[in-house]
Amino acid sequence: MAAELEPPALAALVDAAERPRTDDWSFRAAVTRYAQPEPQRASEVIELLRRIEAWLRPHHKHLEAHGHDVWAAVERSDPAAAGDAHDVVTSSIVDVMRALRDLDALGDVLAAWAAAPSSERPDAAVDEAVADVRRRIDAAGVPYEERPPGPRNRG
Repeated sequence: MAAELEPPALAALVDAAERPRTDDWSFRAAVTRYAQPEPQRASEVIELLRRIEAWLRPHHKHLEAHGHDVWAAVERSDPAAAGDAHDVVTSSIVDVMRALRDLDALGDVLAAWAAAPSSERPDAAVDEAVADVRRRIDAAGVPYEERPPGPRNRG
């Protein structure tokens, strides 16, 4: 069994997609609900979540060992203070975690909308977050998902 991440705020952020939010809507469930009226926007959000989750998987041991340091760096307001200059791994993780933190805030917005879908759709917030997070994780070197060959992925 994997060790729990510390501090709890870091663990919650790593669990951004599945953590319960407004009326127990998870980010992933809220995006699925949002896909009914906005399939393209929802697809872009899910792509970002998947890219970040896949990128973080091999860094889980680093987060277990250095979670408090990583979280302290994520919370600093100075982006240049993302970690020691010699610690490229921590610096990259901090950059990606900061992007995930902003995507996580969108999860709260989408969960609130999913709980009250008759309210105005958060299209502008989705567009802004997707553009910003995509730019930041591209800059951090987070790769795009490789889709396996199959009937829906022929070329």
